[in-house]
Amino acid sequence: DFVTGACPRICPPSGEPVCGSDGVIYASQCEMRKKMCGKGVTVATEKTACLRSSGSKCEHRCPGDQDPVCGTDGRTYLNKCMLRVEICRVGIELSHLGPCNNISAHRENCPVSCDFAPLDGPICGSDGNVYKSTCQMKLLTCGQGVVRTNKKHCQTTRHCRESCWRGAKPACGSDGILYSNTCKMRAKNCGKHVFEVPMSYCVSLERTSGGQSNACPLDCKNEPEVSTCGSDGSIYKNECEMQMLNCGQARRKITVVDFEKCRARLTKCMKQQQRCGNEVDPVCGSDANTYPNQCHLNVAVCLKGIQLAHVGECTTLKETEQCPEDCSEVPEEPVCGSDGNVYRSLCHLQRETCGQRVVQVPAQHCRTTALCNQICSGERQFVCGSDNKLYRNECEMKRDNCGKHVYVVPMKRCLQGFLFRGCQKICSPYYDPVCGTDGMTYSNECFLEIENCRSRSLVTKKYHGVCGQPTEEPKNYLY
Repeated sequence: DFVTGACPRICPPSGEPVCGSDGVIYASQCEMRKKMCGKGVTVATEKTACLRSSGSKCEHRCPGDQDPVCGTDGRTYLNKCMLRVEICRVGIELSHLGPCNNISAHRENCPVSCDFAPLDGPICGSDGNVYKSTCQMKLLTCGQGVVRTNKKHCQTTRHCRESCWRGAKPACGSDGILYSNTCKMRAKNCGKHVFEVPMSYCVSLERTSGGQSNACPLDCKNEPEVSTCGSDGSIYKNECEMQMLNCGQARRKITVVDFEKCRARLTKCMKQQQRCGNEVDPVCGSDANTYPNQCHLNVAVCLKGIQLAHVGECTTLKETEQCPEDCSEVPEEPVCGSDGNVYRSLCHLQRETCGQRVVQVPAQHCRTTALCNQICSGERQFVCGSDNKLYRNECEMKRDNCGKHVYVVPMKRCLQGFLFRGCQKICSPYYDPVCGTDGMTYSNECFLEIENCRSRSLVTKKYHGVCGQPTEEPKNYLY
């Protein structure tokens, strides 16, 4: 675990920027606790605490790590934390992960074949999908402006560069290979959907006889549930499950002990179970059991030390997958896979991931399908999409482009062909105050220009910032 006690020493590279109760922006909640250890700083409860329009100075403790992101102003920022500073300053938003595409997505050069292109993958795309090469990414997403991003932003590549500890227990992969630990299993299968399964699966594949040994059962579903306390301190459904999850480990022989030794653990885990709701969003545990939701899996993690294998229901490990050979006649309807990738149909998912045991999961688990079933408010907060179309709000833009990488771009892209009469002009709501030579403060330069047009005056920008409080124009963006 990265976090030790109340004050973490090391923080994971992933994490969303937060606004501290001290009004300072931090790279993540973990970084805030690490840097302000013992100083009583918590995450701000007020949503406007880190907005300049509410009086914030937009101070930050952002790292210099290069993990580019694109803002809705069309500028590329060093990382999410630096973008959060600009959100504080002028109220822009995140457009997409990865650098901004300075040309229209429709005009990008797309390959017609990748037969001779270098296999430089796996590539994590800004659409959340993993590709075998940069060429394949451009070929499959032509015209959508998908760019390469840091590997940590995609599900099957986020552990590629992880540093692994030596002391962890062995792990059996869904590919039937035994690894020294779960971390090594993920790192060696960068870009692939390989997850942890019960130890008996790997041991059974090593048997030459193919018979089932009582010491290493492959399945315990027909066994009666009799809570069993193992010598490792874990609570199992029965002795069969204890053997299934731990067999084949010569150095780690787990035996049944008096249940009183597990009583305190049971009490703690049952308290956790009382907080679980009836929400149905299945997840698969490393014990090959499907749980109704993450909360119920967390109870199993508490009881027997398993972990999340993947979102979605578990597949039967005994059976060999039947994979379709052709999907050309199947109607295309975006499908979210348990590997975090979006496929053109269920048939495409099964064909392209053959042998990896990828299953269809609810749309919200993939980036470009997250809002496919969303009921949007109908609020008028017009945005310009990367497809050069005007939408009533960002929610409707994402919903109407289910499975596609469409993102917010500067409004001028959609208004280039418009002819405005007189002083009519659409100004962005960004709060980036300027002081005019008339001594008046304007929300941004656009509003100053409109006032000039309407009053036929010759007011110009005196300086950046509220009148009486000149500020230097900060440059938080890269380009």
